[in-house]
Amino acid sequence: MSLIYNFEKYSAKVFKIGDFVSLLEDNRKNPDIDIKNIFWGYFLGSTLRMKATSTIEEETRKGILKNRVGDISDDTIGYGLDHLDVETIQKGWYMLARRAKRNGMLRDSRFHDYIVGVFDGIETYSSYNRHCPGCLCRVVETNKGKKIQYYHRAVVLILVGYDFPIPIGLEMMKKGEDEVKCALRLLKRIIENLGVRFLDIAICDALYCKPDFFNECKKLGIVPGAILKDNQENLLESARAQKKVTSPVIKRETDNDKEKLELWDFGEVFWETADQDVRVIWADREVWEKERVGKKGRKKKGKKKKKGEKDEKYKDEDEDEMSKNRSRHLQWHWVKKKNVFAFSKDIDHLPPEVLYSIGRHRWDIDAKIFMDMVKHWHLKHKTLHFEKAYENMLSIRLISYLVFMFFFFRHINSRRKKKIKLYIEMVRMLYRSACANLESEIILLE
Repeated sequence: MSLIYNFEKYSAKVFKIGDFVSLLEDNRKNPDIDIKNIFWGYFLGSTLRMKATSTIEEETRKGILKNRVGDISDDTIGYGLDHLDVETIQKGWYMLARRAKRNGMLRDSRFHDYIVGVFDGIETYSSYNRHCPGCLCRVVETNKGKKIQYYHRAVVLILVGYDFPIPIGLEMMKKGEDEVKCALRLLKRIIENLGVRFLDIAICDALYCKPDFFNECKKLGIVPGAILKDNQENLLESARAQKKVTSPVIKRETDNDKEKLELWDFGEVFWETADQDVRVIWADREVWEKERVGKKGRKKKGKKKKKGEKDEKYKDEDEDEMSKNRSRHLQWHWVKKKNVFAFSKDIDHLPPEVLYSIGRHRWDIDAKIFMDMVKHWHLKHKTLHFEKAYENMLSIRLISYLVFMFFFFRHINSRRKKKIKLYIEMVRMLYRSACANLESEIILLE
């Protein structure tokens, strides 16, 4: 059985992708090409890391998507996704998340079986010319003076503590609102569709360390947490005052002696702005790191070559000298770092080390999913720019990431003795399999 056939069968059996596709609502009148084919073509194209809709069009005409979705043009993809109801995509996304939990895929959490979510915003598009009714705008200083820049920004919610971050929702920011308000709108929609028991804790950036966010989360039954920085100076000073008169609850070094950790747990710190007590976890770390110190070594001029001698000899000498200069400026030394997290008091029963681990996983959304989606899944590619189509394209790419990662970690790698180290290698294998096997497990042509 080929990998692409295996992937299609896994999507149909585990996630019931056929039920997902049946939810899609198309606002077009008498369309020549069914919206199911358009969605499945863009979904498979995203999974196989096709960058542009023109590439998907080419593959539907004479490539690996021809026997799966039929001939679909670039304009048809954009027009169809622009008339695809956004709510149906979101409901289908929640259906996949609900099925993942029902199938026991979320049981292996590292945080005492608590499901932890992370909110963060990402700018996905910017242009000085192309824009749509949903674009945000700002004035930017350029070499040619002030210009209006149009851009899109979205808030994403992921689950952390697993083999990979699991995206379960996306909300586009609207004009006149900030990131926190957008995140709360996304959270309310997820609670309405998935229930209050689906998510237990939400950990966010320092931007979310606001009374409004904490109070709204508590009303929804979610335990809020955020990084504590200078934007809440009174709370930070109160925690610093308690740190001076208390001893760390955890003091240890790692097994390889490359990190030292001192952890304080302040169970009741008064937050004057919010008029409530919160739990603060303060971590002082010393990390053994190699850093470049001083200026870079300059390239040493090569010896003057004699007539008839080859350039390679002197080129090698220059490169050796440059590498020596670079190595002189790389030094190992201890680097001091600080992490402070504020949590609601509703989570008093969890050990401080677990809360510290939850706080550290806040950066997973940047380091693992946003970086991956931009670099390998072309999240910021400037494709067809229609308001609804653009949001649907972002959602479909994240959905394809979710299904593929479960397929890779829970179906393929879990059964192999020799593990595949990089999932990108698995994507290449999937693409080669699709090229070799043009028959489809899921037939949508008729």
